[in-house]
Amino acid sequence: MSIFTTSNTPNPFQYLGAGLFALLLMAATAVPVQAQMDDSDLPSIDFAVNVAQHAQYITLENSDDPIAGFQRVRAGLNTSVQFSENVSALVMTELEPNDFGFQSFSPTIDFAILDLALSDQLTLRTGTPVTGLMNFRGYSDGPVVQGNPLVSNSPADMITAGQGVKLIGSYDSFGFDVTINKGFGGGLTTDLGGNTGFNLIGKFRITGSDLFQFGAGLATNTGSQPLVFATGDGDNYDLQRGTRVAHAQMPNETIFHADAKVTAGSADLDLWGGYATENEGYGSDEDFQALFGGVGAKVDFSEDFYAAGRFTYAGDQSDAVDDFDDTSLTRIQLGIGVFVYESALFKVEYVNQSETGLSGNQEGTALSGVGQNWQGVTTELSFNF
Repeated sequence: MSIFTTSNTPNPFQYLGAGLFALLLMAATAVPVQAQMDDSDLPSIDFAVNVAQHAQYITLENSDDPIAGFQRVRAGLNTSVQFSENVSALVMTELEPNDFGFQSFSPTIDFAILDLALSDQLTLRTGTPVTGLMNFRGYSDGPVVQGNPLVSNSPADMITAGQGVKLIGSYDSFGFDVTINKGFGGGLTTDLGGNTGFNLIGKFRITGSDLFQFGAGLATNTGSQPLVFATGDGDNYDLQRGTRVAHAQMPNETIFHADAKVTAGSADLDLWGGYATENEGYGSDEDFQALFGGVGAKVDFSEDFYAAGRFTYAGDQSDAVDDFDDTSLTRIQLGIGVFVYESALFKVEYVNQSETGLSGNQEGTALSGVGQNWQGVTTELSFNF
C-alpha cells in the first residue's frame, strides 16, 4: 500500500497553503517589536549534549534466532543562541542511526529553527519545525529520549519535521499552532513540472486545568510529494529490516487526531485516537483508511523511580479489506525508569507487537513491515546535560 498521493491538477488546498504561508509572514511584520535587552548581554550561546545507548533481546515468531545485542550509540550536540530579546535559534547536530539508517556513521543537522517572538503569546518559527498532531505525550527522537517514559514510541505516532514555518500561540489556558511545510530536501516541482505541494497542519490544546487537558488537530497536504509523517520518525527497535518497519503503515493524506491527559498526584494518564485516510491507497479506486488510538500511564513512586505502560491499536478500515480483524496491529509496552544520577536515566521495557491474521501461519495482511509477530526486552541508558 502506498503512503504517497499523486495529483497533477490544481487543488484548492494549494491556494489555501500559499495564502496561509503569506499570512504567517505578514504576521511577522505586523506585530510591534518589543524592547530589546541590553546589548552587552547578547548574543548568548548555550550548549546541551544528549547521549543514549540501547541493548535488546527480541524474538520473532517465525525465527529460531533472537535479535540480540547492543544498538548503535546515539549522540547529539544542541546549540541554543539568543540573538536578541525577540530572536533565538536552536540547531541540533545529531547521530541518529534509528532515524537516518543503521549504516550511517556521520552526524547531521537533524533540527534547526529560528524563533521570532511576535508578542508574549505569539511566536513565528521557521526552519524545520516539528510536524505532528500530538499535544501532551513525550516522544523519543534519536538521543533525546528522557521525555518518553518508555524506551520506544507508539507504532501509530504521527510526527516528524519538515522545512517550513509555524505560528505558535501560548496563552494561560489555551494554545495552538499552525504549520505549513515541505519534506526535507524536497523540490518545489516534479520533473514533469507539477507542484510537489504543501503540508498543512493545525492543532489546539486546552490546558487550564491541572487535572485534565485536551487537544485535537488536523493535517492534510497538497501536490504529489507530501511530507510523510504518518509512519513516525524512527523506532528504537532493531529488527534488521530498516528504521520504521515496526511502525504501522498509515494513510497520509488527511489525518484527524485527538488526545487528552489526566494528572492526579504522582500518576498521569494519556489517551489518544484518530482517523487517517488516503485516496486510492491500494492502486485502485479504493481509499486507504485507518483507525488508531492508545492509552498510556505513568506512576512516580519517588523522584528517581517510576513505572509506565502503553497500549496502542491501529487497524485498516479500507473498503478493499474484507475482514478488518486481519489487518490490525497492537503493541503492548511495559517498563520502569530509574534516574541513576541527576542527568542519567536507565529504562527497561518489555514489548509485544501482534498483528491479527499472522499467528500460527494463518493468512493475513501485515500492517507493519515486519511481517510477523514479535516480542522482547530492551534497555536504554541516556545522558542529558
